[in-house]
Amino acid sequence: MPLDRLDLAALRRWVITARADLAAYAQRLNDLNVFPVPDGDTGSNLLMTMSDAVDELDRRAPDTVAGATAAMAQATLVAARGNSGVILSQLSRGVSEVAALVESADESADGGAQDGAGLGPQHLAAVLARAAQLAQNGVSAPVPGTILTVAAAAADSATAVCHDHGAAAGLTDVIDAAVGGAAAALLRTRWDNPVLAQAGVVDAGGAGYLLVLEALQRVVHGEGGLAVTGDADPEWLRISRQTAAPAELAADCGTHAPVDGPAYEVMFLLEQATDAAVEGLKDTLHHLGDSLVVAGGPDRHSVHVHVDDVAGAVNAGVAAGRAHRFRITRFEDQRPSSRADFVILALAAGQGAAHEFTRAGLTAVTDWRDGAALRARFGRRGTLLLCASPEAYDAVAALHSAGTPGPHAGNVVAVGRDAAQALAAGAVLDPGAGFDAWCAAAREAAADVRSARVVGDPGDDALMQQIDGLIGDVGDAELVTLVTGDALAADRVDRLLRGIGVEHPGLRVTHVAGGVGEPLLTIGVE
Repeated sequence: MPLDRLDLAALRRWVITARADLAAYAQRLNDLNVFPVPDGDTGSNLLMTMSDAVDELDRRAPDTVAGATAAMAQATLVAARGNSGVILSQLSRGVSEVAALVESADESADGGAQDGAGLGPQHLAAVLARAAQLAQNGVSAPVPGTILTVAAAAADSATAVCHDHGAAAGLTDVIDAAVGGAAAALLRTRWDNPVLAQAGVVDAGGAGYLLVLEALQRVVHGEGGLAVTGDADPEWLRISRQTAAPAELAADCGTHAPVDGPAYEVMFLLEQATDAAVEGLKDTLHHLGDSLVVAGGPDRHSVHVHVDDVAGAVNAGVAAGRAHRFRITRFEDQRPSSRADFVILALAAGQGAAHEFTRAGLTAVTDWRDGAALRARFGRRGTLLLCASPEAYDAVAALHSAGTPGPHAGNVVAVGRDAAQALAAGAVLDPGAGFDAWCAAAREAAADVRSARVVGDPGDDALMQQIDGLIGDVGDAELVTLVTGDALAADRVDRLLRGIGVEHPGLRVTHVAGGVGEPLLTIGVE
């Protein structure tokens, strides 16, 4: 049933769904990332920023919409990574500011929501307008055809619906208009931005912003599930896929990055700074570099800038107030201007597993059924594929039969046949080791896992018996990993976890909510 307002439960569903959607598309967004620099990290930055918002909601367990949105705003501000992550944090801040106003009023004249009842249609339009304004104000030199354009279009469309229909406008009307406006603006970024026009792709940050809005749209309409992937890719991805492969995109657009411009990305948090000090910092950083975004306030700001003079940027931050949590990245180290010699790809079946691989610093691939897309990500000299399902392993074998090296041929090595084995293999990889060491460690870790995939639903007692049986087979087990599909309800998962704790109190237990794409249950025992 469609919602008429966003309450605490709906807000939580939104951020969880948005995180899952960003996980599903993270690598594709990375592949499209050619502006302002082709460093291939927009999808990962958005995913990590949203993940911290979900984690903070879990940690604090707020009992009001205002409390939840305040926690989310602070979490995204602190966790924001990259230009797009900082701007996404402004959406969270917009939600928080409007929710605080609603909660402080006895009755809101805009949305008709009582204190604690949630956000109505007019409130949602105000959220999107405030988010777009905050994002625009935070960027020192806005350019057309970016995430700012998409955010502004969403806000304008939502506001127009409320203006045209007044109190008759429903929550579904507002979010549908916002998504429609954002989607149209995203397609236009291919022409509005010269760098994107040459590459023939849409703005990666804008696409991520649209995914977040589409997640909210499904929640408002009462629809479950995750963003559609695979054969039903959205239009913005289909038209972008008509261009060159990701590595070629980065190489072609590298001269627009700009090569003669800033070489470093500097990010930090700023606290205990006066308004005058913040304005002075903006002026200093604006003259030192570009892509300056200062978000947040009044007590805490997230600062992002591209510079050559790293020391100058750091010193300016320290002079403005309490500057801390510095992150400094050299673009040349991140730029995917050519295909890497050796790569590790985790072929995930469900979005939850993909998220776990991403958190471990690995590249998760969810569109591995597309052989051409998978081959485009192979390393020039070696590729280690962590297969989180038998179907993924078989897909690699199919590449071999089609003339591409298969699971054990030459420089392509496939390890694992389920999520438990693949996660165990990914956990032992040392980024500094060589390709042969990666393969040996992954094979050994996967072989040490006694695992089983439960596709049907035999009932809780049978599931517990299977878990007990695997633990007994291993003998000296230390770790149990459960990867659950969306068909296994949360209360049933809790019963299984409690059962393991009672029957095997000395074991460590890890649970991964695999979601859509995963079987009912995958059990791994080490």
